[in-house]
Amino acid sequence: MKKDKLLLPLSVLVLLSLLLAACGSKKEANFPTGTFINSADPAYGHVFNEDGTFRAIWKGSTLATGTYRIDGDTFIMEADSDCPEWSFKYTWDGTNLTFNYIGDPADDPCGVHRGPAFDNVTYTLSVGVIFTYRI
Repeated sequence: MKKDKLLLPLSVLVLLSLLLAACGSKKEANFPTGTFINSADPAYGHVFNEDGTFRAIWKGSTLATGTYRIDGDTFIMEADSDCPEWSFKYTWDGTNLTFNYIGDPADDPCGVHRGPAFDNVTYTLSVGVIFTYRI
């Protein structure tokens, strides 16, 4: 009889422990979507869409398009070009989005294009789609 009284509270504790462990181990991606302007060159930016697509923009014109996915704090991109998939660490503080190469940038066959866009580069979330530039 005493055994039966302990079984229910013990079962509840085991279920709660499993539920907390499952929730705690899930890694939520906090990658932002929207329009981001390069902090050093406001003529350049990216649009990251919720569906995992992106556009690189310079002076209002699309330079490149492609897809991306997030794995923890890693941004993995694949451009709609002959460039291979490449990964970057990212940080997001709610306003600024910063990218850094994973591995040696010299090993990236498309580094001449991606380097200026993702090698220790910070973008600021834009409220509107406004790109400023000087002629």
